[in-house]
Amino acid sequence: MIAGKVLGAYASVGQLPPTEQAEWYRKATGEWGIDTFEIPILAGVPLASEIVDVLIEVEASLVVTLVAQWATVGQKSPAYGLSSVEESFRQTAILDAYAVAQQCRSLSERGIHIRHMVLHTGQRCGETIPHAIAFYRSLVDLRQLVTDALPDCRLAVEVTDSLPSNHPIPFPAAKKAALTLTSLIQTLTTVNQKNVSSYPIPLIVNWGRLLVNGTPPLSGIEQILASNVHLAGVILSGAGASENGFLDSHNSHLDPESGFGTMDARSCASVLESSDEPIFVGMKCSNAKGREQLSVAEVMAAQAELLDQIN
Repeated sequence: MIAGKVLGAYASVGQLPPTEQAEWYRKATGEWGIDTFEIPILAGVPLASEIVDVLIEVEASLVVTLVAQWATVGQKSPAYGLSSVEESFRQTAILDAYAVAQQCRSLSERGIHIRHMVLHTGQRCGETIPHAIAFYRSLVDLRQLVTDALPDCRLAVEVTDSLPSNHPIPFPAAKKAALTLTSLIQTLTTVNQKNVSSYPIPLIVNWGRLLVNGTPPLSGIEQILASNVHLAGVILSGAGASENGFLDSHNSHLDPESGFGTMDARSCASVLESSDEPIFVGMKCSNAKGREQLSVAEVMAAQAELLDQIN
């Protein structure tokens, strides 16, 4: 069943001054009835006070993604990540995730509900099994650390692009993840069998990142639904077209080459509704349309309209 809608507004408004960004969050809640937002938080980089004040005002809930954390640091240190086979880089990634959890705790104390902290593996720099073992260890440790800091928050893992290192599309437009969807399901199944008194860690899917992988997104979603791992949510967006395949640029359904359209959203919603488990549906779209740029107002309104249609 579909349980709520989420808007990754930052993908559309992130380049605006904080005061203008804040107004879009206010509009999303006041006019479109959306009060849960996906938003990136980086270790040591607090959210702008203007945005925080509005999130408090509208009593928002957040799905906090750390994918930007791994991608940003990963551009300088490819070994960095929760699945790193180099222990010092894995430990650094854990400390950074915990620093984000502490920021989330501060936001929670001010009245903002932190629904999920969304993790991912980090880049591939070794073989699958060592990466899976490292990620397993990180998730077991972080589940307890985050539970202590934020009892009402749940960790989740995002399925993100995992193209092989010899693929012509460069990082970070692709290749951000060490583990494929199948490997993630296997790893999380094992994690969730460890200390069964703790909550099971679910997966979250970004439609566009499955496109980058070359995975039919609906097939990937159905694979999770058929597995032992819960699907917590689906964030809908497309990708950027290139001669080498799709790029992770969150193009909207307003871009006819994005690999994502209105019918995809409706098909996804139909599959999610058939599940007995609660699953949120969201959108996170940039203003890109090929080499053009759409207006913020156009993209934001289109996302709100589509979310309203399918939820």
